[in-house]
Amino acid sequence: MTGHVEYEVRGDIAVITLRNPDKLNALSPRMIEDLEAAWRRLEHADEKAAVLTAEGERAFCAGIDLGDVSLDMWRSVPGLSVDVQKPVVAAVAGHCIGAGWVLVQHCDLVVATEGARFSYPEGKVGAFGGLASGIVTRVPHKIAAEFLMLGDPIGASRAYDVGMINAVTPAGEHVAHAERWAHQLAGAAPMVVRAAKDLIDEHVGQGRVEQHVRTARSLGRIASSDDMQEGISAFREKRDPVFRGH
Repeated sequence: MTGHVEYEVRGDIAVITLRNPDKLNALSPRMIEDLEAAWRRLEHADEKAAVLTAEGERAFCAGIDLGDVSLDMWRSVPGLSVDVQKPVVAAVAGHCIGAGWVLVQHCDLVVATEGARFSYPEGKVGAFGGLASGIVTRVPHKIAAEFLMLGDPIGASRAYDVGMINAVTPAGEHVAHAERWAHQLAGAAPMVVRAAKDLIDEHVGQGRVEQHVRTARSLGRIASSDDMQEGISAFREKRDPVFRGH
């Protein structure tokens, strides 16, 4: 895959890598578009699981690219722009900031290096998209409040202790660990893995902003559909519409 996201097939899994380390893998409109394309490819590919990681040691993702701001960050998130029914394991090194944390939050499992640091400093920037509020369904209330409101970094060890991530590895070992888990998931009974993922998502993915995004996406598909244009044309031409479901 060209652009700022690489999609690599490794046996029965995909490794999806953010590749713009000079800008700390910040989410520019191009990066968002490339990630959305990667999730769509995964959902229709033979690969049964994926690892999401990033190039460079300084940052997994520095959040929204403030030099090239996009208001459609949600399109890069697995399960929001594209219904990703296959499990995704995040492999994090360095800083994971703002919208970068939203990406990680929506992965099924998270592996991080000992030096990884998670933060949501939007209160210091004056911006808040709302999707990070889903953390309150994933960790204790007071931890969620601390993370979202104070904006101070949380190290990997504490993130593990409070349930924000699943495993902590030495530097450089996070991707291999995530790949082992992804291969393990790919080798498990697919109907069971998918059912477990669906049921977990049903319980934890019910934040108001997430629901609003999913609703807006659904309505947006109708508004941009050929069927809607056909319906309008048929009304104007006083004929019966011919709908094709797309």
